[in-house]
Amino acid sequence: MLSFILIFSASYALAQDADSVVVKKEGSLGINFANVGLSNWAAGGENSLALGTVYYTKYTRVKGPVKWVHQVDFALGGAKVGEQSFRKTDDNIILVSSYSHKFKPKWAYSAIAVFRTQLLEGLNFAADPNNPGDQISTKISNFLAPGYLNLNLGVTYDPNDRFTAQFAPAAGKVTLVMDDELAANGDFGVTPGENVRYEFGANVVLTTSIPVAENISFKAAATFFTNYETFGNIDTNVDLLLTAKVNDWFNASAGLQLIYDDDILIAQGDGTFSREIQLKHVINMGLNFSLFQK
Repeated sequence: MLSFILIFSASYALAQDADSVVVKKEGSLGINFANVGLSNWAAGGENSLALGTVYYTKYTRVKGPVKWVHQVDFALGGAKVGEQSFRKTDDNIILVSSYSHKFKPKWAYSAIAVFRTQLLEGLNFAADPNNPGDQISTKISNFLAPGYLNLNLGVTYDPNDRFTAQFAPAAGKVTLVMDDELAANGDFGVTPGENVRYEFGANVVLTTSIPVAENISFKAAATFFTNYETFGNIDTNVDLLLTAKVNDWFNASAGLQLIYDDDILIAQGDGTFSREIQLKHVINMGLNFSLFQK
């Protein structure tokens, strides 16, 4: 009888363990500031002021074979150099939600939704031919112009906490250009005058998170999408981030983003347009606040 009770209790505890809910919350808020002030400075230069903020949260819920992950990334920054107006230097909104159900220890059926856009109007500045020394601005982006929604159905390989790979043979890509002025030009691959473009294809998403050294971490995410109608033309988005934590309040980070989209034409200096690799790097140093206690 005692043996039966012990076996039953152990089995019940294991069952409860299998169905227990594990929740993990991560989050941080960073504020960055840089200033240069010059007065009678013989070597020359200009006064400058730069401000930026970075927000990140990630919520993970695991119950048995089911895993839900929700993530928000937001960055906004600007700078004023000399007599120029305050101009945007960084602007990014990324929302991610993923659901997976394990069918083997390292494999799971998965569904992932990723949404990307920016908050503020983006401008391109060029010299004003009619007023030497002045500049004219041209709108090249706006909130939801573009906006990208990726919906992926497939399988995920999840061997450990440092690496995941999702293979989605059924992937939808929705491109939004909700600014009518930009849509009229056919910017970001939409049909001129249309605000939305739909594509169906295959998608691969790779992510990694590696502790490089004490208080130094490296994160990377890469997305590769190909439309079945133009199979082989691969839209690529790669994000790299190296973060160094100085103490509980200060950190430094260096990020690099690479984008190649077969539907986006970049204006060249000679007035022509061509497909190009887009690169952006951001280096931040400043205050950092943890949003959840560990």
